[in-house]
Amino acid sequence: MKLLFLLFIVFPLSFSYNYLIFCPLFGHSHTTFFAKIADTLTDAGHNVTFFTPTIIRKFAKMNYVKSTKHVVHLEPSEKLERYGSFLENNDILRFWTDDASMSELFPMIELFNSMFLEQAAVLGKNLELLDELKALKFDVMIYESFVECAYPLLDYLEIKTFIPSTSIAYDPNLLESIGEPRMPSAVPLPMSKFTDKMSLIERTLNAIAPPIFNFFLSKPEFKSFRPPYSKIDIPSQESLSSFVFTNSNPYLDYPRPTIEKNVQIGGISVDFEKLKSQKVNKEWDEILNLRPKTVLVSFGSVMFSKDMPMENKLALAKVMKQFPEVTFIWKYESNDTDSFAKGIENIHFSNWVPQTALLADSRLSAFFTHAGLGSINEVSYLGKPALVCPLFADQMRNAKMLVRHNGSIEVSKYELHDAKKIEEVLRKLLFDDSYRIASENLARQLANQPVKPKELLLRHAEFAAQFGRLPSLDPYSRQMSFISYFLLDVAATVLFIVLLITSITFRITKLLINCLPFTLSSVKQKNN
Repeated sequence: MKLLFLLFIVFPLSFSYNYLIFCPLFGHSHTTFFAKIADTLTDAGHNVTFFTPTIIRKFAKMNYVKSTKHVVHLEPSEKLERYGSFLENNDILRFWTDDASMSELFPMIELFNSMFLEQAAVLGKNLELLDELKALKFDVMIYESFVECAYPLLDYLEIKTFIPSTSIAYDPNLLESIGEPRMPSAVPLPMSKFTDKMSLIERTLNAIAPPIFNFFLSKPEFKSFRPPYSKIDIPSQESLSSFVFTNSNPYLDYPRPTIEKNVQIGGISVDFEKLKSQKVNKEWDEILNLRPKTVLVSFGSVMFSKDMPMENKLALAKVMKQFPEVTFIWKYESNDTDSFAKGIENIHFSNWVPQTALLADSRLSAFFTHAGLGSINEVSYLGKPALVCPLFADQMRNAKMLVRHNGSIEVSKYELHDAKKIEEVLRKLLFDDSYRIASENLARQLANQPVKPKELLLRHAEFAAQFGRLPSLDPYSRQMSFISYFLLDVAATVLFIVLLITSITFRITKLLINCLPFTLSSVKQKNN
């Protein structure tokens, strides 16, 4: 009996692995994504350490993980905290009116590079803490792919197996590093305003943007924390990863060729069964019962409605007034609503809304959103028509990604002042049943996809811990030259052979033609 009891104890322990989730605190959605990875592995019985060096102070006060108990914090240097403050207070409000062009991204990327260099310096000055982590003998480390200070940490902790991951839907640089083919002709870039159906000019821009970025942006150098403090070759390290986790879902994103190392876990942060069972409290229940239809309006946790231009607020309030049979729940972060919506009874303003619980409620008719990836995943899984208004960054791509499923409509942020336009698309979304039917169909597909994102994450994370690096999954195409990869040498060889055969045939034909008169003349003389 004692032996049986010991077997019950030892058996599950023998199949638990040690995971380190490295997640510097610089962004809410980024941290939410990696916290969900940590909790998923913890819930499966594994030992998970959530290592969260602070960059933006307010995020350190938030409890992102639920079941993961071993959370390790690290205080920032004054310089790193200044980077965090600048990032937090950066003038992103201008994106309510300014274009989020490629040129706008250069200074932001330079900021991130400098910030992660300083984060590496902070890690290097806290080797005592790193030694404590090293003693835990982690099997696998998971981290955001562009947080490149993860590589000296990997080196110091001597973790051989690692899984770079991305909290956005598509990172061509990461995927190209593991040998996945890039299709600029049909797959738009992360910050792109294009769809998969691009014009000649759009395809050109989509193709040349990455090399332009790589040419003009300087790559920071990260060095080992151990003597002789040699430079770490990050591109070659990325190719050694067992897998990469991407926040993409093949049933939602643009279809594209992938390889086995790319594990798409998009939607992992959406606990479908839990969300469907969520109930709103009495206050929100009463609000949802006020009118036959209800629309939720929220522009996320980074861009606030209170900061949009006044002409946009006035136009939206005017539009909402035109729908007396619809209740509008507007996430609005200030008390100045009388300046643009005084006396409009069907608008309910709130500093905070239970977004997922409202989306899961059958009485909610539509969602007016900024197209952040978290909101896109939630509205897709919960089957609600959406009016999407992207403001900047990957929201442009996210919006078009959702619209292609025919359950949503996109409006430009430059059209928010046009009350007539907004009323037209909102009326179509609310009263044309085709949008509801398409949204519900997408939700059913996501709910019944053959392999759930959580299972994909768990099985591949365990497989990596068990077998380590997987050179058999590293495509040889990654090492091929441009000429070999695109068969230009084959094309040149075939062209040469064709030209050679054509030339020989031409010469023989010409020779025969030249000989023909002489032959005919000889025959004629012989006959005479």
